[in-house]
Amino acid sequence: MAANEYAGYIYLQLKSIASLYDIDFHLYLESSGGFGELCMDWDELNGYALYGDERGEKHSLFTTHEFDEFKYEVFLQLCFRMGLEYEMKHRNLDYLRKDEDDLEGDTRKIAFEETIRLLTTMSADWAERAAEQYTKYLNMWRRTKNVQYDFETSTFRTVD
Repeated sequence: MAANEYAGYIYLQLKSIASLYDIDFHLYLESSGGFGELCMDWDELNGYALYGDERGEKHSLFTTHEFDEFKYEVFLQLCFRMGLEYEMKHRNLDYLRKDEDDLEGDTRKIAFEETIRLLTTMSADWAERAAEQYTKYLNMWRRTKNVQYDFETSTFRTVD
């Protein structure tokens, strides 16, 4: 099977998985027309590649030879896009953030929670990986590094 045939096969496989879990499939094979959309490709040398196609230039996000790692990264990106859309639709425009430690005022919190919720429907392992990654990210600029993800409530919270 030629490289472009294999890439097409992988693309269709990912699209099929997305449809099973009702994930918006905003992924292009090789090129998006140069509008910065998420694209994928495969070749023997570099393996699986996930990148942004911006005006004909590939801006790499992720490459691997491991299909399971690639699949996780693809769905992490697709679910995050959906998480951002969810957050924007549900943003409380009246809430005034108190300071950088105010978790409830951090708009990323809702986007990350929705991303994890979507990933949970696909794989508990993927959800755990994303929760760990997002917890580190939410704690990165906080004075008090006390944000944790609670799988029982499906929310980020602060602990004392």
